[in-house]
Amino acid sequence: MTTQVSTGNRITAIDALRGMALALMALTHAAFFIGVGMQAESYGGQRVYLQSPPYWISGLFTTLASPIFFCLAGVSLALLEQSRVRKGASPWAVSRFILARAGVIMALDLTICAWLWLGKTPYIHVLTAMGLGMIILVGLRLLPTRAILAVAIATLLVHQGIIEVLRPQLEAGAPQSLLQALFLTYSYETHPPVGFPVLGWGPVMWLGFVLGRNLSQPMLRQPRTWIVIGGGLLLIWVALRLIGGYGDLGAYRAGDSLPHFLVMSKAPPSLSYLAFKLGIAALIFAALIAFPTLIDAGPLRILTLIGQTSLFFYVMHIVIYHILAQCFVLFDPPELPGIVYGYAVWALGMIALVPLCERYRALRKRYPESVLRYL
Repeated sequence: MTTQVSTGNRITAIDALRGMALALMALTHAAFFIGVGMQAESYGGQRVYLQSPPYWISGLFTTLASPIFFCLAGVSLALLEQSRVRKGASPWAVSRFILARAGVIMALDLTICAWLWLGKTPYIHVLTAMGLGMIILVGLRLLPTRAILAVAIATLLVHQGIIEVLRPQLEAGAPQSLLQALFLTYSYETHPPVGFPVLGWGPVMWLGFVLGRNLSQPMLRQPRTWIVIGGGLLLIWVALRLIGGYGDLGAYRAGDSLPHFLVMSKAPPSLSYLAFKLGIAALIFAALIAFPTLIDAGPLRILTLIGQTSLFFYVMHIVIYHILAQCFVLFDPPELPGIVYGYAVWALGMIALVPLCERYRALRKRYPESVLRYL
């Protein structure tokens, strides 16, 4: 009985952590849609100008979103694999399902999300990078779990090495090819623009897949395990920052302000950035496991709901905040700090999104074998 409860709490904690990531993602996007920046990460090695503390501290929290989102996408795929195998699905049937889901999310990214994000299509953003990473994972999942782990770690390290080689041209803002941007770096100047390089983010999902295959291990049910993991990742982060960052185009340099120590390269993602964000995520996960009532029936159960409807929430949050931004420009609001309006628009959007997610979850439960299972 104890094992069953622990397992259930652990899965709920995964949903809640994913929900937290999506809620933070919604905050930064809501602010972006009305022209308010919360930047606390660097892009392409360009110098980062930090606004007042409320802005960049908000940005430190919102940039937790992408690493968590990619990592837990891999965890979910591993759990899906296990569930379908238990029901008698063949390896090809599981692969076919993953391929279909990858196609669906990329189609959503290149149509609805692209149209409402930049007003033009296509735009290679989070979901397309995730879909391409899933396609690669279809082949990787046939390997032993340890081999997948080795491939993921090797890809991360090699990718960072390539970024070091490309550093001069990236910091100089030299033009990039679409293939280079898509798989290695990022560029808003390519056609289409690319926000998330596959070989920078894909390994994060593959590591999540390895984690998902091992979630039945008792040690991963214990908060102290995740405290150790989180602490270890943060130690790696500190070491990388102090040595200048391997593959980090946002490396901390003499003369930078103290807050800049917390600002790392998100595009392309650096090891220091991933270690910092996933280290914090591991500590949060430890807390979610330790206090399951908060996410089962307590005030944080909304995060569980969002995490259980993650793809639906992702697409709909772009739709909702696009609409709210269009409404925002029609009014002449009082002169207040932009961050106030960023949080206000985010809160309004969440008020609309939560009941939509509740209805969608109920509908998916009612029709478990419909096309909704791909969403």
